Amino acid sequence: MKIILKRKALRILCRVAIGMLSIALVYGTAAPLIRTDVWWIRIFDFPRIQIAVLIVLTLAAYLILRLFGRLRLWEYTLITLLGFSLVWQLILITPYTAIYPREMVDSQTEDDTNRISLLVYNVLTENRKVEALLELISDNDPDLILLSEPDEWWLNQLKSLDEEYPYTLHQPQENQYGMLLYSRLELIDPEIRFLIEPEIPSFRLKVRLRSETLVTLYGMHPRPPGLKRSNDDESADDNTTEMAVNGNGEDDTEEGEREDSDNRDAELMLVAKEIEKYGDEPVIVAGDFNDVAWSYTTHLFQRIGGLLDPRVGRGLFTTYSTKSRLMRYPLDHVFASNHFVLVELRRLPDIGSDHFPLLVVLDFDPNASEANDEPKPDADDKEEANEAIEKVQ
Repeated sequence: MKIILKRKALRILCRVAIGMLSIALVYGTAAPLIRTDVWWIRIFDFPRIQIAVLIVLTLAAYLILRLFGRLRLWEYTLITLLGFSLVWQLILITPYTAIYPREMVDSQTEDDTNRISLLVYNVLTENRKVEALLELISDNDPDLILLSEPDEWWLNQLKSLDEEYPYTLHQPQENQYGMLLYSRLELIDPEIRFLIEPEIPSFRLKVRLRSETLVTLYGMHPRPPGLKRSNDDESADDNTTEMAVNGNGEDDTEEGEREDSDNRDAELMLVAKEIEKYGDEPVIVAGDFNDVAWSYTTHLFQRIGGLLDPRVGRGLFTTYSTKSRLMRYPLDHVFASNHFVLVELRRLPDIGSDHFPLLVVLDFDPNASEANDEPKPDADDKEEANEAIEKVQ
């Protein structure tokens, strides 16, 4: 009798545990459907692959339970909700697999006069493996190098690049939002801008290709949601202010409020609306977006700016985090207007940061727009972008 009671209690415990996990997974799937910038909802944009895997395992657990007895109505309800959740997660993830049509077509030319290669890398401020980065640059020979999170130490250690990359734009900072750009192609009218927050820089400039074509390039690294909000009111040009920060440059006080996604979203929308005004000019946007490729915000950014994602139809190319095989996301991006076709897209090896470097090689092709399917915004998209910007201004 005691054995039977123990088995019954164990079965009840398993039902409750699987039921609670099911509710959490359904919530994690449904929460991002709410159009809000609240951090505890926005963070569920990130682990869609992980949630999908857990849903499959949970459904398998229900199958095992069914083998040992009849399921209840509430369990069948959860199974149905899990099924819908899995379908929705797969709908969002599938474009970043090889079975999906490519958004940006492949280059068919050997001529490199219209070619631009870009290495995007978040160095992680406390990382000191500069020789590994220099070796990686030497091996891959990119035209441009865009680095996120460098401080003055990184700037000093990379002086050897100046001879090979004579065109530069430098904004090292101690708050882990600095940026450095090195280029062997001529830079025209380079700007360091602080669009939303006085301590978060971004770059805007034009790059002259070998064919003399001018391409507008943006470099970005907005603040992510979910981190503790800094109580310090820093100025953009004061990089020596001492801060008590954690690994992501945020205030480490216990009472610190969490960052919502409003500032990040507004910065992306500001840039997208600028790009929209360029009309038929070629544009590239690159950097650590602190947002995943499949999020609603990133898709809205693409639609407003008419930008293509070379990942679509090719793979996830997850760049964060090098520290965990289970929790990896595509946070570092290179988006381009429909003037470009793809030569190469490659995630490079781990060289000491918590991000993998990303190498993207593009060809400017005046006829590419005939093959590329440019994202188009509708009236609701434009209104939503304006609201995101107005909210923080």
